[in-house]
Amino acid sequence: MVNIYELALAKTFGIGSITAKALIDHFGSAEALFCEDRKSLEIIFKSKTRTIDEIINRTMFAQCEQELEFMQRYGINSFFFANADYPNNLKQIADPPICIFFQGNGNLNAERIVAIVGSRKITDYGKQTTLAIVEELRRYNATIVSGLAYGVDTASHIAALDRGMPTFGVLGHGLDMIYPRENFDLAQKMKTQGGIVSEYFSKTKMNPSLFPQRNRIIAGLSHLTIVIEATFNSGALITARIANSYNREVMAVPGRLNDTSSEGCNAIIDKDIARIISRTTDIARLMHWDKSDKEQAAFDFAKTTPDLPPQEAKIYKIIADNEGINIDELTIKSKMNTSQLASALLNLEINNHIRTLPGKCFGLL
Repeated sequence: MVNIYELALAKTFGIGSITAKALIDHFGSAEALFCEDRKSLEIIFKSKTRTIDEIINRTMFAQCEQELEFMQRYGINSFFFANADYPNNLKQIADPPICIFFQGNGNLNAERIVAIVGSRKITDYGKQTTLAIVEELRRYNATIVSGLAYGVDTASHIAALDRGMPTFGVLGHGLDMIYPRENFDLAQKMKTQGGIVSEYFSKTKMNPSLFPQRNRIIAGLSHLTIVIEATFNSGALITARIANSYNREVMAVPGRLNDTSSEGCNAIIDKDIARIISRTTDIARLMHWDKSDKEQAAFDFAKTTPDLPPQEAKIYKIIADNEGINIDELTIKSKMNTSQLASALLNLEINNHIRTLPGKCFGLL
């Protein structure tokens, strides 16, 4: 649970994630910062008088005291980015929330966390695809994260709950409200099988300008982000790009030609921001979840490896051990010249042993 100084740091004007990290590195704690005199603060903040005044006068403490009371009343937990209990995945991103609030009973440090995002105007195809993907993820004990919005978000949360899977909704406002209101009952169920998450204090009004900030938390919490149906202007594409910038895996479901409900998915696949999902089993292969038992993996490989010429067998084995490997890594690992490698890859693809992935990467069929 955060203390009042940590909450106050999150509410201080002019202090964001990067500045907060530097301040904690320098002072050791948020409390130490609020105990400094003006002269010391002027050395650090220079002409930022409003920031200095707020720290000296502790102008936000009254609001922070109210927030602590609100959290205690409604069983809300909170985490400060510099503390050990802060979610591990969020710690690794460049711009983590200074404080994050959580209501529920789920584990934000689960081994396999997958964000599922997409259009608010979900089609029947989108619904069927969401169900199929969540069903596949159930096999791997995945935790589902989304934004509790209409459409794909709601479908993924409901599908997870129906299958006994933990699911978290990341909100773009405080935990004192649920938006859209129609998802209030859904949010209550999620608190018993996951929870709801926000970086915003209570009484923070719902504002569309806050949703891109919310999206970075969805991406930051997750090991993998999956986009299901998205137009060119969809907020889901913001989440995908953020996840990609965090070096997290991104996948997308392709749509039909001229299908506006999936043109955003097609675009991020085309730009190598996301890898294509052509079948639900692609997910586990990309994430190497089906290779957790090395002995079983070796047995399966030996049992299913096709009879190939030496060079093709070598390439096949490298791709099998490194699903999604790109051409540069493959060249290094195979120690083949360009023409030998190109010939082997062509033969393997023609004979339906491997497939080409976005970004000049390769995987098994």
